[in-house]
Amino acid sequence: MDRQTILRALERHPVIPAVRSQQALEQALISPVAAVFLISSSIMTLEETVAACRAAGKAIFVHLDLAEGLAHDETAVRWCVERLGVDGVISTRPSLLKAASELGALTVQRLFLMDSTSFAHGVRLLKANPPDMAEIMPGIAPKAIRQLCEALDSPVIAGGLITEPHEIALALQAGALAVSAVDQKLWNLTL
Repeated sequence: MDRQTILRALERHPVIPAVRSQQALEQALISPVAAVFLISSSIMTLEETVAACRAAGKAIFVHLDLAEGLAHDETAVRWCVERLGVDGVISTRPSLLKAASELGALTVQRLFLMDSTSFAHGVRLLKANPPDMAEIMPGIAPKAIRQLCEALDSPVIAGGLITEPHEIALALQAGALAVSAVDQKLWNLTL
């Protein structure tokens, strides 16, 4: 899927399953979500997982930093994009995202915000190496989401520690395009 198609789909279905297990993947595939974030995967099953997501019509993003058996280098990025056909990659590493972007994949820069210093550093990082989307963690910080949305041209995804529907609503009201969530009860919400 191309960037605009995925962004429009996320506007309609703003909850993104953050999948850590086969059982969670099966639930994500039958839910109305537009995209799946594989935040725990293995090189042993990645090909089948990507194929299952494709067959279900879901955009698929692989978190490269957390994929077992994949090196954190450009060869891993090329394999995921060229061989597996993932729609995008997630990483905390700008060099991996740059490589993915050059191959035509969508990129999600994951940022951990702990204080004002990490926030300022994150904004500088995102402006110097603009990803297609930025995922801010924890996603339960509406003030930080709002400020990041105002500072960037890239859509923001809220992730981490989101366990209640009202937390999704707060993140979206603060300007987030979407919310990534591990909690399966949130995947079928209509917002």
